Amino acid sequence: MPFRLKHALLIVAFALSSSQTSSRAAAPAPDSRARLDSLFTILDTSHRMMGSVTVRKGNRVFYQRTIGYRDSTASGWVPSDSLTEFRIGSVTKPFTAVMIYQLVDEKRFSLDTRLSRFVPGLASADSVTIRDLLGHTSGMPDYTQGMDPMLKLDRAALVKRIASRPLQFQPGTKRRYSNSNYLLLGYVIEAITKSTCDAQLKKRIVDRVGLARTRFGGAVTPAANESRAYFFNGGHWELQPDHVIENAGAAGGIVSTSSDMSLFLSALFSGRLISKASLAEMTRGFDDGTRINGKGIGPFTIKGTDKTGFSHDGGIGAHSALVGYVPEDSLSLALTVNGHNYPINRVFFLVWNILCATDMPLPTFTPVALTTATAASVAGAYASQAYGLKITVRRVGDAMEGQTEGEAPFPITYVGKNQFVFERDGILLEFADPVAGASPQFTLYQQLYAIPLTRVP
Repeated sequence: MPFRLKHALLIVAFALSSSQTSSRAAAPAPDSRARLDSLFTILDTSHRMMGSVTVRKGNRVFYQRTIGYRDSTASGWVPSDSLTEFRIGSVTKPFTAVMIYQLVDEKRFSLDTRLSRFVPGLASADSVTIRDLLGHTSGMPDYTQGMDPMLKLDRAALVKRIASRPLQFQPGTKRRYSNSNYLLLGYVIEAITKSTCDAQLKKRIVDRVGLARTRFGGAVTPAANESRAYFFNGGHWELQPDHVIENAGAAGGIVSTSSDMSLFLSALFSGRLISKASLAEMTRGFDDGTRINGKGIGPFTIKGTDKTGFSHDGGIGAHSALVGYVPEDSLSLALTVNGHNYPINRVFFLVWNILCATDMPLPTFTPVALTTATAASVAGAYASQAYGLKITVRRVGDAMEGQTEGEAPFPITYVGKNQFVFERDGILLEFADPVAGASPQFTLYQQLYAIPLTRVP
């Protein structure tokens, strides 16, 4: 079996460019709408994605499109539309962070307040601050690890899962992503307001900004224009089970639309939700030596430009979502996805490259004849130390295959421009241009991940 990432919730926060060129032209580019239409038509007609996208310039919608279906019934497929609600997973976290910063702005507590004030039954809470939770520097173990996603748990059981393991490191000394941080921040919101997170979301964000269909979710109700989720398998979209969203709480329990999420970002960065000081704090986080992470939203760079922005991604079950904002151009982007057979991280950056008029080509899924030189340039072993991953690429007859160390080989198809795909698992391998006849690295795209691997002896 090929390398298949366990679905996790990671910030899309690192630059994907290997060579930067200066681009200061104002975005969006004049032909952006036509090229975005081409991109999403390709993804739709080739069965690579189902979902919705919205791009805003300031508060105004610049581009919006929905492709695919929200439900399959005995009488046929039910198309999604611009009002279809999608589960957004960890894109919930920026909403939760905003509510926390609002409470800080109101001087209800400070970022240095101890968690024990709000969750007294947790032994490690006295050494953990609100700041630690926001920036994932608390050391809290992730309560979702090993949890049955189909079994609904109450608050006591969820806290017990966190309390059952010790802190992974001394708070404030390292950064490690953990859903427990934001689940607990939800409990902080409820304790200080004596209300529910859903009520506070409505009061503090939904009503203030004018969001139409954003709330904490429950069981999926397709008749109410809520989307089910699908996986493309054997030439057709296959329905996937709905995870118990209530367990995600303030870490991943919101349902929304791409329109609402893009409007939320525009409101956040225009100063309508939190103070300038809090926004600066939210976008600046722990420096792990390779990049500075945010506290609720993290930085990213657009390939082929020197433009930077802030983003977050999320996933719950087979649903995915990504959001991003580029302050320089007042541009916000939101993607909601309920079915994909192509890396969603890749779609996210393709949209940004179109908006910024870079020369990144649109994807193609038509097999291209593989030359001997191309096969020889990519063949070899590649590794990622950060992910503990090693993949060998080799030619087998007239075809190519990849093999993750310790796993069975998997076929990869050449589609041109140094790109190979493994359709069944929605994997894209994009190789760097050869140096002295050999590609020095490739990037593996799958789900919400983009992992660089470097050639090794």
